[in-house]
Amino acid sequence: MADHLTEEEQIESLKRWWKENGTGIVTGIVLALAGYFGWQWWQGKERSDAEAASNVYQGFVEALAANEGNPDNKQLTTAQSLARELKDDFAKRIYAAQASLQLAGLAAEKNDLETAAKELQWVLDNSGDESLTLVAKRRLAAVKAARGETKEALALVQGDVPAAFAALYAETRGDILVQQGDKEAARAAYLQARAQLLPEQAAGSRLLDLKIETLGEAPQAEKSNAQDGPAAQAAGDANEAETDSEAATEKDAQ
Repeated sequence: MADHLTEEEQIESLKRWWKENGTGIVTGIVLALAGYFGWQWWQGKERSDAEAASNVYQGFVEALAANEGNPDNKQLTTAQSLARELKDDFAKRIYAAQASLQLAGLAAEKNDLETAAKELQWVLDNSGDESLTLVAKRRLAAVKAARGETKEALALVQGDVPAAFAALYAETRGDILVQQGDKEAARAAYLQARAQLLPEQAAGSRLLDLKIETLGEAPQAEKSNAQDGPAAQAAGDANEAETDSEAATEKDAQ
C-alpha cells in the first residue's frame, strides 16, 4: 500500500515519524558523542598527569642523588619542594608516596623522628598502593618505637598482612616486644618471622638467629614442645612464606 502513497503523503509521513522519534535519536547521538569525547579527554588527561608527575619525581630523585647521594641544603630544599608539589598535585599517584618514603628515610637518618613520622603518616592517609602503604606502616611502627611510643607502634604491626610482608611485620613486632621487656613474646615473634622467610630472603635469617640467641635459652616447656613436634614445626615452616614486592622493601627488612 505504501507503494501507492503520493510524494506529498510520503513527506508528511516522514515528518510525523521524525516528530515522534527525532528528539530521542538526536539525544542518543549527542550522549554517545559526549561519552566518546569525554572518555578521550579523560584518557588524555591521565596520560598528561602521569607524564607531569613522572617529570616532577625525576627532578626530586636527581636532587636527592646530587653529590653522590649527599645533597647540600639547597638541593635538599629543592627535593622537599618537589615532594610538596607531588603531594599537592598528584597525591594519589605512586610518585608522591615514594617521595614521602624517601624523605622519611632521610629524616630518620638525621634522627628527626617527628618529620619521619609525618611523612610516613602522609603515605598511610593518601596512598592507594597497598605495597607502599604496608611499607610505610611498618616503618612508622619502627619510628614510633624509637620515640618510645611502643604501644602505638605494636598496634601498627598486628594482624594479618600479605605473605610478602609477613616476616617483616613479625620481626618488627619482636623488636618492639624486646623494647617492652617481654622476651618470651619477642622470641615467639622472631621464630614466626624466621619461619616466614622466603628463599630469596634467606639473607635475613642470620640476623633473626642472632636476635633469638640474644634473648637466651627458651623456657623448658618451649624446648620440650619443639622436640616433641618437629614434623609439625616443619609443616608450619613450609606453609609460611614471604616475598618482597619491591627492592626498597627488601632493604627495609634490615
